[in-house]
Amino acid sequence: MVVLPLTTQVRTLFQKWRVLLPARQRLLKDCQVVVDQPRALDRGRLGDGPLAVLTAAEMAAVDRSLMAVLGLL
Repeated sequence: MVVLPLTTQVRTLFQKWRVLLPARQRLLKDCQVVVDQPRALDRGRLGDGPLAVLTAAEMAAVDRSLMAVLGLL
């Protein structure tokens, strides 16, 4: 499985490749999806349930950023 990590080191300079997620649900701090550093993980390493559910707008931003990183735009 390929996942996109999160970071609490919010950097506005990387907005093109990172998507801001405000603190909510199980996210205790604002964070960014690190779209430019995908990781391959075994499903067994994932914890129980999602930390947060992305809105449609956030997911679209992740999709756009990932396509740009992969050179598909």
